[in-house]
Amino acid sequence: MKDLRQVRSSIADVETDNLLKNYDDVVYEKIKANLVAEMKSKKDALEQTRIRTKELGNQKKWLEWIEKYGDDLALKSELPKEDKREYLEGLLDRIEVRLDKETNDHQLKVFFLLGLVGDGIEYEKPRRSGDGYKVVEGSKNVSVVISRQRTQKKQVKK
Repeated sequence: MKDLRQVRSSIADVETDNLLKNYDDVVYEKIKANLVAEMKSKKDALEQTRIRTKELGNQKKWLEWIEKYGDDLALKSELPKEDKREYLEGLLDRIEVRLDKETNDHQLKVFFLLGLVGDGIEYEKPRRSGDGYKVVEGSKNVSVVISRQRTQKKQVKK
């Protein structure tokens, strides 16, 4: 923000000098173009910082969720409704549901808060060597199709 304020102040100074006819037109245009480009760069950097800050907040929530549910990640049907809700809110961003009108299949797209789909650990050397590893982030979403036949079979069993 400080850098952005400084660039804006510089633009104001250049505009003032231009109005006072302290620059020729070619020099003024180049200075202004450079300052505008710098301002855009600073705004982009600021937005990236905001995104990273939001992601860190999501990671903090994720760590708190892991602390609470990490020992038992299996969602049990016996959990009270409010606990189920809290459990899922720790994992999910949103779920989009669409109905395929031709097949009557439900198409779900599940969006997770973090890249959990297909994530893993990639070891630098064989596991036993004790060397480092890197975490491979997975995708943040997955698509699922629930066919009409599958839901009808469940209804018949009840």
